[in-house]
Amino acid sequence: MNGEPQLLSSPRRDGSPVLSSPHRLEGAQTDIAQKLRERAGSHPDRLLMTEPDGTGARKDISYAAALSKARDLHGCLRARGLRPGDRVASLLPPGIDALRLRLACLLGGFVHVSLPPHPFRSLSALSSADDEAARLLRVVKPSLVVVPAGHLLAAQGEGVVLDALPEAPAVEDHDGAPRDWTAIFFTAGSTGASKGVPITRAMISSCQAACVAAWPFLGERPPVLIDWMPWNHVFGGLDNIFKMIWNGGTLHLAPPPSVAGMDAMLDLMAEVLPTLSIGVPLGLKLLLDAHEAEPERVARGCASVSHIFFAGAAMEPALWQRLQAFRADMQARHGRRMVILSGYGATEAASTMCLVPGDISGPGALGWPLPGHEVALVETDGCLEICFRGPNLAPCYLGEEGVFPLPLDEDGFYRTGDAGLLTEDATGQTVLRFDGRLSEDFKLASGIKVRSGLLRGQLLRKLGALAQDVVLGGAGSDGLVALVFAAPEASQNALRDALLDWNRENPGSSTAIRRFELAGFTPTVEAGEISAKGQLVQSRILRNHAGLFADLAEGRIGHAVA
Repeated sequence: MNGEPQLLSSPRRDGSPVLSSPHRLEGAQTDIAQKLRERAGSHPDRLLMTEPDGTGARKDISYAAALSKARDLHGCLRARGLRPGDRVASLLPPGIDALRLRLACLLGGFVHVSLPPHPFRSLSALSSADDEAARLLRVVKPSLVVVPAGHLLAAQGEGVVLDALPEAPAVEDHDGAPRDWTAIFFTAGSTGASKGVPITRAMISSCQAACVAAWPFLGERPPVLIDWMPWNHVFGGLDNIFKMIWNGGTLHLAPPPSVAGMDAMLDLMAEVLPTLSIGVPLGLKLLLDAHEAEPERVARGCASVSHIFFAGAAMEPALWQRLQAFRADMQARHGRRMVILSGYGATEAASTMCLVPGDISGPGALGWPLPGHEVALVETDGCLEICFRGPNLAPCYLGEEGVFPLPLDEDGFYRTGDAGLLTEDATGQTVLRFDGRLSEDFKLASGIKVRSGLLRGQLLRKLGALAQDVVLGGAGSDGLVALVFAAPEASQNALRDALLDWNRENPGSSTAIRRFELAGFTPTVEAGEISAKGQLVQSRILRNHAGLFADLAEGRIGHAVA
């Protein structure tokens, strides 16, 4: 291992290993608003953000202009009666206007809330409405709701359009305290009702300082990032924005990835030459599809990309192999190394808990805890649960009845509900790896526990190109069943043969697949079956199609694997 720093481990009182990074956390006392002021002063004309303008061109805003316009808007909001601590809910789409509001809230001490794009029809009917949009607004209790021009709430006089705000005298920036809330984001809600998570100023600072300590390349040259992530989630709406400001980078906004949009995406890449890619497997898959069709064109857009980051627990083996081939081609063309990175996080941790220390050798690596933070691996139902503690952990949850605590253990570690294990990578480095989600586990009628999250990943590796995804069911029944989202070219017989082979290798009742069915529907975001990251939400599929899984377990539908 050539004397390189190693993951640190020490026992807790209960004997659980506590993991920490050998790298020091420095600079976490700097407030993100101060970083914005510093960047605007040191390179005022550098672009902070660009966005498509709807005509094929792009609009942009520099660091100096972003600070100036945010200060102007801060004055308008104060003139409207808002005071530090008041909550401002935003229905603005990602873009320069949304950035201006976000920064105005930061400078004014207001709590910014990026609401999901639900149909918000009326604020006056909140108390009687039972839809998700009304529930979220009851949780937030905003002093102001900001909407885009033409929105229904604006027509009803219940939402404010930014450009309609009258000018107001400038006011001084509000220097908030580290523990002040500066934002509220909602959890994905894949295992229950989504919860509000307050984000403090200290959480942002510690998270961004720790990222630089773990990945020094972020501070070596101003990063350039093309981003499409939704801003109502902490990954895109908090981490990517402030990662650019913290490191003096530029964020280029793009529409969500799609086959139809790849032409425009490749043109944008060739124009702005991103230095890193931060995203999820959905976007990577489309880039790899484009590379296989037009390698020269994709190579031009990737000429400056030195690092590719993806969520460590979320990549299928077939996609990983394609990514390796892509990296080899880019390295051969451009004559320099391309590093693949992964990590692990949650809304409750301002997006990030772990980052890999360097190039990974396969999917599933979560890495090391952020510098200045800790992970404990605690025995839970026969697994090692990942528990997290550190300065970027949220102070509480927020619900309709007010604040309530995070699931913390007696030592103040946040219980993630995910399982992990320690392994060595190809270089001999010890890293934390993903070992399934405890919330996805269930028991058969025999009482035998099924490690559903872990088993699903293993099964997908076995099925390879035959399956795009699979959902496992059979809770309370005699054996496992599977709903297979088959690849277009896969046949029922080929899937049965692969599952037969799987069962011969894994004959136990908690691993063998007794029956399977081919999915006859397309999961949708609207139904909660596809996350904002483009991944299947297992628990929501099981919930929405409970009758289908019951029929499959009882043998009324599906195909026996025998």
